[in-house]
Amino acid sequence: MKKFFIYSIGVVLFYLIVRFLLNGHEFIFSVFMISSFIFSFFIEKKEMIYSMSLLTLIWGIHFFRESSIIVNIIIYFIFTPLTFYLGYYLKNKHVFYKIIYPVFLVLIGVYGFTNLWYYTTNFNSRVNYNSPIMNFHNNEVRIDTIKNEVIVLDYWTTSCGVCFKKFPEFEKLYLKYKENPNVKLYAVNIPIKRDTFGSAKKMIEKYNYQFPVLYSDSDTIPKQLGFNKYPHLIILKNGKVRYNGYPALGEDNLFVNSLDDEIELLLKE
Repeated sequence: MKKFFIYSIGVVLFYLIVRFLLNGHEFIFSVFMISSFIFSFFIEKKEMIYSMSLLTLIWGIHFFRESSIIVNIIIYFIFTPLTFYLGYYLKNKHVFYKIIYPVFLVLIGVYGFTNLWYYTTNFNSRVNYNSPIMNFHNNEVRIDTIKNEVIVLDYWTTSCGVCFKKFPEFEKLYLKYKENPNVKLYAVNIPIKRDTFGSAKKMIEKYNYQFPVLYSDSDTIPKQLGFNKYPHLIILKNGKVRYNGYPALGEDNLFVNSLDDEIELLLKE
């Protein structure tokens, strides 16, 4: 029991240290798993089982937490025991096997998390149904009545830090399509309880972005379209909602479709 406590708690603490020192799952995952793989070369079978059992159990518990990002948990849940087992069983094998698996771990870290998250999050995001009525108090034209244009609506709130981090990429996309009469991009503010009149406008205007900003009086449209997390992207064409999700914007190492790809697909229709 003493050995179980030492090895299992030690591995959990090591993971927490790696997570504290590094940002981004691509780095955390790669460093932790490669270190665990090498560590398994030097321990016995029972010690290997002790080492990975508690952390694997913790990942299993995370499946039942609403705040967990399930895609990330699945990857860790699979690769934690796999890495310890392979480290133990490959320690006396040819050096090729000891090199190829860490390379594979790096690839999973770099490409796996982001692509799998965007793929699962947006699996059913391409849709085709009538848009709700979209009136904004600073816009005279109803967005949902415009024909023959791809209209991208980037929904945000003043409390959404990710929204503000993504705005520079949204600005780049806006500038790319600025001269295209068939594409319109808007950032759409949804008010939250703490907002005072004009606070959202003041907050975003200080960044001097060129993309136009629309201001909603309530969260009626998000409720009608079934989302309450931000940022969130809605794409309209000919009065129809054609995309309802969060496509990648400004992400590297992606194989799944980005927001730019979704716009181009609709332009070709």
